[in-house]
Amino acid sequence: MKNRTMSIFYFSGTGNTWWVSTQITEELNRLGIDAYAYSIEQVSEQETARLVHTSDVVGLGFPIYGSDVPVNFHAFIQALPDQDAPKATLGFVTQWAWSGDGMNFLEKELRTKGYNLKWAAEFNMFNNIALTIFPALYSADHKAFLPKLKKIRREINALCEKIVRGAGYRQHGNLLDSALGWVQRGPFRLMYEWGRKQWSVDADACTSCERCARICPVSNIRMADGLPIHGNACVYCMRCYNYCPTYAVHYLGAGNRRMEKKPPFQGPVPEFLPELITKIIRKIS
Repeated sequence: MKNRTMSIFYFSGTGNTWWVSTQITEELNRLGIDAYAYSIEQVSEQETARLVHTSDVVGLGFPIYGSDVPVNFHAFIQALPDQDAPKATLGFVTQWAWSGDGMNFLEKELRTKGYNLKWAAEFNMFNNIALTIFPALYSADHKAFLPKLKKIRREINALCEKIVRGAGYRQHGNLLDSALGWVQRGPFRLMYEWGRKQWSVDADACTSCERCARICPVSNIRMADGLPIHGNACVYCMRCYNYCPTYAVHYLGAGNRRMEKKPPFQGPVPEFLPELITKIIRKIS
C-alpha cells in the first residue's frame, strides 16, 4: 500500500465510536500505517486542515442516530478543507443494530469536497439510550460486553487489512439500503427539534457538580442558580443523562429513574470517561 499515514476524526457521545477509532488506529499501526485518532472536540479547524493535508488517508467516524449524522459532526464535515485531488477516505459508523445505508448517504457531499469514500463500514456496538422506560434494551455490564468486543475487533482487523491492501470496501451502499436508511432518517429529522428540548433536571437530586455542563460536546448546558439548564442545541449524545453522578437528568419528564437497580450505559469499557475526549480534560473525584 502506498498510503502510509492516516488521521481519523471522530465524534463519540458515550464511548462506542471512541473505542472503535482507537482499535482501528492500533491495528493500522501494527500493520505499518502511521495512524492517529482525534476527537473533533479537541482539534481546531486549523489543526484539522493541517492533519488532512499531511495524511494519505482521512478517517471519519460517528455514532449514527436515526440513520443520520450528529449535527455537530456534520458541521465538522462541512468545514473540512476542499481537496484538489481525491483524498482516500474511510467512513464508519457505530450503531446499536441497523441504520440502512450507514455512512453511504454522505458520499455525495464528501465527493463534492474532494473526499473519495473508498471504505464505508458499520459496527454494531452497544445501546447507549439508557432510558428506564426501556430497561431491557440496554446494559451497563462491562464483563458481558467482552465477547461482542472480541467479535468487533475481528471485524476491525479485517477492515484494516483491506485498507493496507488498498482494496475498497462498501457496506450497505446500494439503492435499497439508501431507501431503508430513509425509513429511519425521515421520521428522525421530523421529530428532531421537538426531541432535543425534552430534557429536565431533578432539583432535589442535583448536587450542582457541573459535570453535565463540562462534558456537553456543544456547550448546550449552562448553570443557573446551581442547577443545569439545557438549551435547544442538543445533539442526542446522552452524556449528561448517562454520566450524571446522581442520575438527576431526566428525559421526557421521567420521574424516579431507579438507576440504583440498573445503572445507565457508561461506555463499552470501564476506562472510558467523556472527559477523555472533551475540550477540557479534568479528573472526577
